[in-house]
Amino acid sequence: MKVIYDMKNKTNENFVQIPNKMFMDTKNDEKLVYVKLLQSQMIGYLDKDNRTTMTTVSLLVSLLGWSKGQYSNKKVATALNGLKEKGYINFESTQDVFTVQINKWNDKEEHIVPVDWKQSGVKFSGFTQIKYSVIDNLLEGKDFTLYSYAEYRTMKTHQYRICYEEWALVLGMTKDGAFKNVNNTEVIVKVSNGFDSDTKRRETNSYLTFDSVEDVKEVSLKPTYKAQSSKLVVKEETELVEDDFDNFEEEEISLKVEDKKPIIEAHIKPSKPTKQKDNKVVDIHTKQAKIDSKDFLNQIRGNTVEENTFKKMQREDKRVTTLSESKEIQDFDVPMSVSMFKVINTTDSDYIRKCGAKKLKSEKWKKKFGAELNEAVRKDNELVYKTKFTSKYLYNTITEFYKDGGECVISSDKLYDYVHNRMVYSDDEYTYFTPTNMVPHLKCIKVTEKY
Repeated sequence: MKVIYDMKNKTNENFVQIPNKMFMDTKNDEKLVYVKLLQSQMIGYLDKDNRTTMTTVSLLVSLLGWSKGQYSNKKVATALNGLKEKGYINFESTQDVFTVQINKWNDKEEHIVPVDWKQSGVKFSGFTQIKYSVIDNLLEGKDFTLYSYAEYRTMKTHQYRICYEEWALVLGMTKDGAFKNVNNTEVIVKVSNGFDSDTKRRETNSYLTFDSVEDVKEVSLKPTYKAQSSKLVVKEETELVEDDFDNFEEEEISLKVEDKKPIIEAHIKPSKPTKQKDNKVVDIHTKQAKIDSKDFLNQIRGNTVEENTFKKMQREDKRVTTLSESKEIQDFDVPMSVSMFKVINTTDSDYIRKCGAKKLKSEKWKKKFGAELNEAVRKDNELVYKTKFTSKYLYNTITEFYKDGGECVISSDKLYDYVHNRMVYSDDEYTYFTPTNMVPHLKCIKVTEKY
C-alpha cells in the first residue's frame, strides 16, 4: 500500500533551512534557538558564506516566547552551548551582546543511525525548509521537532510512515513518551493506513503538518489505496524512478496488498504507460482514479486538525458546539466572541484553557483582534451590571421629584442611566440626589415599594 502526495506549490514567503542531521543529534530547544538565530541573521548580515548575527540571551528568550527569568536564560545558554559543541554554531561568550557564527553544513552528506527495529537504520540527509509564518506556532513542548520532522518526511509521490520508535529517536525520549507527544499535539495530522488482517495489527501511520491541511483535497486524490490488481501495484512499486520523489526508502512501502483494508479505497483504471528519462516505465494511473466522493470527503473532513480539535474540545466542554466556536478558541486567524472568551475563563478543561491562553497572549492576534474583543467584553460586563442593577428594582416604584413640585414615575433603565453617567448619587439606594446643576430641574429620585 502507499499514499501519494501531490503538494501545492508553496507560496513565495520567507523560510529558514535546518540540516536534517539535526534530527539525530539535537534537542528540541536547540533546534528552536538555531531557528531564531537564523531568523535574526536574515535581517542581519546576509553573507551566505559567513553567516553571523548579533544577539543576547534575553533577546532569544523573548523571541522564543519563554517567561523571563534565570530558568529561561539557562535553557537558552544550554541550547547555545549544545549547538556549539555539535558544530552548528560558534561564539566566544554569551555575556551581554555577542556575535554568533552560523556554520556552513554539507546538505549532500548522509547520516545513518543504526537501530534495532529497522535493519537498514534511519537515514538523515539534506535539509528542511520551515516557513516564517509557522515558527511562532511551534514554540511549546516538542511541537517544533514534531512539525519539522513531519515536514522533512513528507514526500512528493509517496508516504513515509513513521513508527513510534522513530518518533522516540528524533524526540530523544522513550516510545511511550513519543506516543503521548505525537497524540497530544495539534501541529501534525495523523494519516491512518488501516488494519493489516495478516498481522492483525494496524499499519504504521504517516503524518502531515497542520498547515498542509489546506492542501488536503489535492493530496486526497492520491490516497492510500488498494489496487484492483496486485500485479499492477507490484509492477509499479518495483519499477519506481528514484528521481520522482525525495528521500524515498524502499522498505517503507509495503508491496503486500491482499486482504489489506486501507482507510480509502480508490478504484483504479489502468492507463497507458509513460516513459521516464531513464526509459523505465511508470503507470500514471492515479489521474484516472474513480473515488466515491461523498465517502471520501467525509474521511478527509475527519482527518483535519480543525475537526480533531473541535471534537476534543466538544468532549471536554459541551458549550463548544460548533467547529467555528472551536476555531474562536484556538485559531490565530479568527476573532473571538465573548461567549468563547467566557468558556476559556470558566472551563474545567485544561486543554481549552491552554489553547485559549496561547491565542490571547499572541501579539499578532492581539494587534489584529484584541481591541475588538476588549470592547465586546466591556459591553458585556456593562450589560451584566445593568441587568443586576435594574433587577433590584423589579418590585419598586421609582419616582422623580422636580423643583417646581411636579413628579414622574420612571423606569429602572432610566435610573441606571442616571447612575451610570454619574448624574445622581445615593447613600442608601432608595433616595438619589443630583449634584448642583447636573440636572437643574430635578430635586431628587425616590424608590418606594409597589402596593
